[in-house]
Amino acid sequence: METSLITDDMKLGLLIITIFIVAIIAFWPLMTVFIWAIAIAVALLPIHKRLCRMVTPSASATFITVWVLLLILLVMSLAASVLINNEKHIGDMALSMITGLKHTGLSGFLPSFTETQLSNFDETLKDLIIKTILSLTGNIMQTLLSIIIFFLSLSMLLYYGEFIWDSITSALSPRLLCGVNKLSEISENTIYALIIVQISAAMISFILAIPFFYFLGYGDVLLFSTMIGFAMLIPLIGAQIMILILALYFLSIGDFRGTVIMLFIGYPLLSGWIDFYYRPVMMGKRVAVHPVIMMIGIFAGVPFMGIVGFIIGPVLIALVVIGAKLLAQEYCDPDL
Repeated sequence: METSLITDDMKLGLLIITIFIVAIIAFWPLMTVFIWAIAIAVALLPIHKRLCRMVTPSASATFITVWVLLLILLVMSLAASVLINNEKHIGDMALSMITGLKHTGLSGFLPSFTETQLSNFDETLKDLIIKTILSLTGNIMQTLLSIIIFFLSLSMLLYYGEFIWDSITSALSPRLLCGVNKLSEISENTIYALIIVQISAAMISFILAIPFFYFLGYGDVLLFSTMIGFAMLIPLIGAQIMILILALYFLSIGDFRGTVIMLFIGYPLLSGWIDFYYRPVMMGKRVAVHPVIMMIGIFAGVPFMGIVGFIIGPVLIALVVIGAKLLAQEYCDPDL
């Protein structure tokens, strides 16, 4: 009688893996939501552990989730308030750029409008913003459900995250568990550094923008500073595009001095050193990976994987580096 080479444990493992694959395929449109929920949960896990010393894990997870929701709503409300209060000025800025640069070589980079649209540009701008928001959100109901799923997933990951990880790794051998824990630690540190450093970079850019625009001599200091700060939250290109837009605006109104200052002083001060020094160095310190390697992960991740590439790209790069070190240790000193 022949003995099957596939044991019952292997069959159960294959069945569970198949279920996971089917679930990933079925819920693929929500993968971005799940990945960001995992990333935020990992970044907030140290806070959750501290709170668990004072309250129950369920209360801690609920408290953190609610505060994340409130902070997001607060930031969005403040941004919306600034933009709404300066709605007319933003429309005037856009109109100045379109009309002022119409007959220059830069006109090809600007959207084209009819005379009717230009004559009632406030309404044109509102329609454009609404269409842009609708194109980004797609199905409004699906977007609302995605937001709900994100916060539910965040709460559950904070509450059950450690339990799930311990359950997965409990069957590993001590040697394998040691390597997996090192890879897990570097992933956690990378995600923490990415999110915390990104937020701190936006805050630094906003704070530096206030005296910059004040001494530049424009009255809309808060508006310009808010635009720069929020643009910095967009990985890689956000702040640069906003600085370029403001430089084009200054050029369109004939302020050549402001244009030069914006490009050659504003960019290095508000974006350049943050993107190419502060962010990679701070992330490199947290994950013990060279800043240039971290920057490669960000530059490679975002264009090819979208917004989740901001998380996945650097994490994969960090894992490759640490994985290579682990292999080197394994072959050079197998007893480690």
